[in-house]
Amino acid sequence: MAINEYNKQVKVYTLDRKLIKNATLIKQGDDNVTLAFHKTSRDEIKQLLENDVVQNEVILLMTHNIKGMCYFHAESTNIYSGNAPREVNVVFSSLQKLETIQRRQDVKVKAHNIKINLALSFRGMKEVTAELIDISAGGIMFTCPSEMLMEKEIVIYHFKSAKANFDVKARILRIQDLKRQTKDGEEEIRCYGCCFEDIKPNEEYSIREFVLYLQREEILKERERQDY
Repeated sequence: MAINEYNKQVKVYTLDRKLIKNATLIKQGDDNVTLAFHKTSRDEIKQLLENDVVQNEVILLMTHNIKGMCYFHAESTNIYSGNAPREVNVVFSSLQKLETIQRRQDVKVKAHNIKINLALSFRGMKEVTAELIDISAGGIMFTCPSEMLMEKEIVIYHFKSAKANFDVKARILRIQDLKRQTKDGEEEIRCYGCCFEDIKPNEEYSIREFVLYLQREEILKERERQDY
């Protein structure tokens, strides 16, 4: 099970969905995660888990920028002291996905002839120019004819708008070939669908503003076409 595309903030519930505590994702494996519980103690966390009616079985709510909110059944298998004062780390294993609730509020809009700059972190931060295909608050799709990229590869998207300019990390989740119309007919392009990772609240806000701007522009263009 690939879980390395999930955000760092995690909620831990009992099996009947009562919140135990909020946590931070600090380590990920094939079928396990390590969460950090802040401003607490090892005994407090152990007591929370052992004295609960579900014993060491919990529900983890992890949020994926594209897939949405995902619930996992898990078992706590190890508890140890964290790096910071009053921080405790808990390893949860045997993860099984229960359900996914899609983030419907993340509107995806098409981009037309928008050039973007990327840095390829797997390739010595090589700088390349790409073309944005679509964008949402959760991720982007782009085409990059000069490179052959791979799934799970990390790219650094140099986001730039009229109001903000920053770098955001994006992981390639899927690769697909699309056809689009050109002046001379039709062409096939290779596209890379990515989700944003470790995005800060102010960065997400700026991207949402940019998405809304593109949405308004598309509506205005459609009205002009209809009037014409």
